[in-house]
Amino acid sequence: MRYQRSVTPVPAVVVGGNLNGLGVVRSLSRGRIPVVVLDTTRQCPAAWSRYGVFRRASHLEGEMLIDALVRVASDLACRPVLILTSEESVLTVSAFRQRIEPLYRIDLPPAAMVAALADKTLFHTLAEERGFAVPRSRTVKAASDLDSIGELTPPLILKPADKTLVLAGLAERVVVAATGSQARAAAAQMLTCAPALIVQEWVAGPDTEIFFSLFTCDREARLIGFFPGRKLVCSPPAVGSTALCVAAPEVAEELQRDTLRFVRSVGYRGLGSLEFKRDGNTGRLLIIEPTVGRTDWQEEIATLCGVNLPLQTYWTAMGAAPPPLGSPDSASIAWRSSREFLMPHDLIASGARVFDGHFRWRDPLPAAYYYGYERLALRLWRRAARLVRPTSLFARAH
Repeated sequence: MRYQRSVTPVPAVVVGGNLNGLGVVRSLSRGRIPVVVLDTTRQCPAAWSRYGVFRRASHLEGEMLIDALVRVASDLACRPVLILTSEESVLTVSAFRQRIEPLYRIDLPPAAMVAALADKTLFHTLAEERGFAVPRSRTVKAASDLDSIGELTPPLILKPADKTLVLAGLAERVVVAATGSQARAAAAQMLTCAPALIVQEWVAGPDTEIFFSLFTCDREARLIGFFPGRKLVCSPPAVGSTALCVAAPEVAEELQRDTLRFVRSVGYRGLGSLEFKRDGNTGRLLIIEPTVGRTDWQEEIATLCGVNLPLQTYWTAMGAAPPPLGSPDSASIAWRSSREFLMPHDLIASGARVFDGHFRWRDPLPAAYYYGYERLALRLWRRAARLVRPTSLFARAH
């Protein structure tokens, strides 16, 4: 509010109440923005934040999500700002943008570009055509494509082209193959549940050589917010989500140059990110994958370091200049998704301040829910249920 006294704020509707959404809610609270959290259940961290009001939706994808968004906009009696946190929601809103854009303020790349960036095989083709550095890869869509895997040098990783299959539990997120024959077998198996997949050469190097650029763009594909980060721990290791991360000022210039070229090349609009990994053999930074149309899992690290991307996106969507960037406190702040991930010794020695993704003294209920319910009570309940559940009718009868 102190940044934009001439503009009356409207609510922001955040679709998705997981840890990603919680970071967005807390980021928007710094601008005193009223927030509605939309999810299918209150059993999610952001639903318990003091900074948002929870609204239930039957689904977070498909026409039922659109129907829920229409109802929320009607109830709010204004044109809110819409912020998305998942691939399914992005693809849905992009497909139904003619219904959504009159009701919400949201910036997305063109529909064809959203589809291309969300599909791993289409993105790889686009990246090669436009001269971006990416791992050597092959697209597999049928058994006849399996022979092309032999053109790559193991070890290899395999991913479904469509990540929504992973989120729906229909396909594995990633498979690591030590040999070409293992990769062929894994690809053949993956084709039974995914219409297309990408096979990539493994990029040599530890998890600490994985970097990311979080950004937001205006409607003219101008970068209005940018944050460089480094992963320190992934869960599961090497192929998983960010568990612990810090700012990466040492590669800021390199990441910003590649990010600027990317957003201008594709005409990007709104929130997004790029993940990079430095090749231990060549020293080059390779783009691993983009995130399109939504915030990233570790988005809050930028806010904690002084670059509030959700708030910048909000004010830009409102047609107002975003708040000025603070000076990032990048040397002394780390973010972790859960207390179960221990700090590296060198980070402890530096005196870095660690922010737990769930816990804040001023907003304690999300952590009480997550650690008390999800991590303790729910696990104990499931364990007890397994112990008392009869294994079969035969066992119960005897």
